[in-house]
Amino acid sequence: MTIWIPTLEDDTPRYRAIADAIASDVAEGRLQPGDRLPTHRELAHALGVTVGTVSRGYAEAERRGLTTGEVGRGTYVRGATSLDPWPEQPTESEIVDLTLSLPVSIPEEATALAETLRQIAGDARIGELLAYHPESADCRQRAAAAKWLGRLGLNTGADDILVTAGSQHGLTVALSTLFAPGQVVLTGELTYPSIKSQARTHGVRLRGVALDDQGICPDAVERACRMEPKPAGLYLVPTLQNPTSGILSEARRRALGRIAEKHDLWIVEDDVHAFLLPDLPAPIATYAPERTLYLSSVAKCLAPGLRTGFIVAPPALRARLLTGIHTTMWMPPPLMVEVTTRWFVDGTADRLIAAKRAETERRQQLAQQILARHAHRCHPLGYQIWLELPEPWHTDEFVTQARKRSVIVIGAGAFSVSRRHVPHAVRLSIGVPSRPALERGLKVLDDILRAQAPPLY
Repeated sequence: MTIWIPTLEDDTPRYRAIADAIASDVAEGRLQPGDRLPTHRELAHALGVTVGTVSRGYAEAERRGLTTGEVGRGTYVRGATSLDPWPEQPTESEIVDLTLSLPVSIPEEATALAETLRQIAGDARIGELLAYHPESADCRQRAAAAKWLGRLGLNTGADDILVTAGSQHGLTVALSTLFAPGQVVLTGELTYPSIKSQARTHGVRLRGVALDDQGICPDAVERACRMEPKPAGLYLVPTLQNPTSGILSEARRRALGRIAEKHDLWIVEDDVHAFLLPDLPAPIATYAPERTLYLSSVAKCLAPGLRTGFIVAPPALRARLLTGIHTTMWMPPPLMVEVTTRWFVDGTADRLIAAKRAETERRQQLAQQILARHAHRCHPLGYQIWLELPEPWHTDEFVTQARKRSVIVIGAGAFSVSRRHVPHAVRLSIGVPSRPALERGLKVLDDILRAQAPPLY
């Protein structure tokens, strides 16, 4: 698109007025995601301003998340939805939503929940679930969680466990407890989108470091620790890294523990995917227990609606973390924690995880058949696929074309810590759609890529 000529407000600096006009026209629908804006020179001539003014205006629009630009290709509208990494959920039945990395839903989980609720309803202690707890959960519930996490190699007891309303809540508590506004936290150059939004909320500055097929590179962390300002922490997902699905080896986990000790870093180990895999190296928290906050939850392995998570932390931090839990929501909902506890104890959790693994593996096999000719990264038991786009595809162009054909995916920009490192790739999450819908959506993406070239705007 090269005919867009904005109307600029008179009382605003010209460059800012250009960015404001883009925002207004996106909101009003006059500009659509994927629209190509005029070149800097074309718009400068039309508005009677300098090319430098247009360049500043486009840069301001990109800073706000309204546009994306690439040398030699032009400037394109990202649209208002790109400000939020999670697109608005569609309601049309024909749309295939591949945006949310959630576990597959199986009939057994609803049956199990109904049975557990009947058991709780008949328990003489049911009234205790309506009371406040001075702790994050009662001792029996925390002991069950400790035993459950012990299967991953964590040597914990009830007094070592703090219960949260999921790992998102745990991450909020961790950031507010460990880091002051302005401090730097390292993370992968591609990372979980929520750490980006939470860092902004807490005033924490993120610095991206290099990743490879395993995940975060210890050498890159070591180099970043020598930069100014000196980092205070490291956030990572060691198992099925989001979005690339890498898994850190035992050697890397040990190395990261040593780096944390050497450079006085706090590690926030977000290990929510660990129970998806039957065999894993021990958590980093076992190698650097005094420098690591270990986060887990049941959202990825059981059900996101249970909103039950866990923090394992050094004893010296426990009181501060508990204060953080109390400050944000006092305690996680006792009924949800009780359902989770009973599923841990009676074997329901193991049965559901086994069933979800089997269905996930079938879906990944389906995806490998359809996407075999395209470069991508995944794990047989993971919920996500990192699909790398070939030349000349641009991420936003691909996302737009997929949406036009009723398939919604998330572009690499949602995961990129720096605008300087935004690869041409998208993340596909395979857990939410039905299997027939997933097959239909993947075939659409394959068809788009086999066309080899994006449409001209």
